[in-house]
Amino acid sequence: MTAADPLDARGLYVSIGGMPILRDVSIHVDSGEAVALLGGNGSGKSTLVKTLLGLLPYQKGTVELFGEHLPGFKDWWRVGYVPQHSAISVANATVREIAASGRLAHRRPFQWLGRKDKVALDEALELVGLQDRMKWPFGSLSGGQKQRALIARALSSHPDLLVMDEPLAGVDLHSQAGLAQLLGQLRDDGLALLVVLHERGYMNPVLSRSVTLCDGRIVDDEHPSAMDCAPDMEPASAFGVVDPISGVLA
Repeated sequence: MTAADPLDARGLYVSIGGMPILRDVSIHVDSGEAVALLGGNGSGKSTLVKTLLGLLPYQKGTVELFGEHLPGFKDWWRVGYVPQHSAISVANATVREIAASGRLAHRRPFQWLGRKDKVALDEALELVGLQDRMKWPFGSLSGGQKQRALIARALSSHPDLLVMDEPLAGVDLHSQAGLAQLLGQLRDDGLALLVVLHERGYMNPVLSRSVTLCDGRIVDDEHPSAMDCAPDMEPASAFGVVDPISGVLA
């Protein structure tokens, strides 16, 4: 791992309210690499992401972003964050206004968008396929379109690392495939990706490797408990639901 690489966290211990959440967690992401952070509910994925983004303190260990230690890192425009669309409650904001908020790191508060900002917005919206819907209210979009709008917001700052919290959650199967294709294109263009997932699913061809959290610890994908923490997606039926008898007759 070189000092210029996007993310290097080592030996993280995090406690909240005296309760240990993360125990000796290490994770790194290289440039042009797509890394999945897998694990079931309560495994510590959200806590780890918030810690890596400087939103939660850690009691032991180190976090470096592009060679700079937290909390001293200041070039936050280099890190794009994509939350789950269900966590955003701005129904009346337009798609363009959502995407424009990603440019805040490049300009002063309450300052009008400049030419560079507008170019960056147009490029990001075109890349995610929402340029024809830039004036639509965010609340009127489908789950997949909302997720694309949030990706556009992150991309508008021209980041070098994209951190996504379950981007396929609440998104129909067709949109999941489209989002996976988009993220694969971003990876091929050199963007580093850290993607929180419950299962690999449609993202499997995009991923360079995966890291599995179980009860606040990193476990090897071959570890017996890894399947309980991050099971692979079961085959889906034509109606987009899990087939309960898949494999029984095989």
